[in-house]
Amino acid sequence: MKIAAIAAAGFYRAGQFWPHEGIVIDPDTLEPDVMERLRAEPRLHVEPAPDGETATEVVQADDALRARIKAAIGDLPADAFGSDGAPNLTPLRRALPEDAKRITAGLRDEIWADLKPAQQD
Repeated sequence: MKIAAIAAAGFYRAGQFWPHEGIVIDPDTLEPDVMERLRAEPRLHVEPAPDGETATEVVQADDALRARIKAAIGDLPADAFGSDGAPNLTPLRRALPEDAKRITAGLRDEIWADLKPAQQD
């Protein structure tokens, strides 16, 4: 399983630090109740790890995905953005069909926070 914090700064749960980049773990090494707590934690994203990938490879894959999402946001038409100015998920996922299942609202929001124009006072 790959477990990643939603927050860029990471997150502690069940006595362990979970970085935003994610860590690949063997779920059998954890007590079943601990794994359930991790899955239920809204500040963590828990998903199956890609076959054969180590934690380092997952971080590199996440960096590549982030770069593709940033590029795709730059190529979206004006009508692909919501009233709040953020890119809508559906057009973003259509732009990257091979990554559609990995593009979450949280990931989109995090990338958008880095890209959006600065607020003017």
